[in-house]
Amino acid sequence: MQTTWKPTVAGVLAIAAGALNMLVALAMALFMPVAAPFYTAFMAVGTLLVLFLATGALAIIGGIQCLKRRRWGLALAGAVCAMMPPATLLGIMSTVFVALARDEFASGTGAATTHYLDAEVVSGPSEQRDARTGDTQQANDSERNA
Repeated sequence: MQTTWKPTVAGVLAIAAGALNMLVALAMALFMPVAAPFYTAFMAVGTLLVLFLATGALAIIGGIQCLKRRRWGLALAGAVCAMMPPATLLGIMSTVFVALARDEFASGTGAATTHYLDAEVVSGPSEQRDARTGDTQQANDSERNA
């Protein structure tokens, strides 16, 4: 697998867009007391505040996963969340780069597979672990001599 610059640039763009969304949420939180006397304005500002916080956090987490070249789905979700209005152009570019670099991301091995491989190293070749249940079974003579 050849590594290119696309996931790195996409991750940096997603993190920058997420940070911008977080700054917008901070600015909205500072102006929250202005909207407090009006119930409908308070609810609207509160809803937008939660929306910007959630999309900013998801964009930053997706950008980090993109830099690590892991979890393509989460990286793509973070890039899509980075398309919120203050950083729309950054989010669009990040989404395009994540989509183009899909084959560079590590294929997701399940936790059971990873646990099975770790258990095989710890228990040695004479014991086998069932991947579905996790039970350890002793190998018989014919399996050991094979």
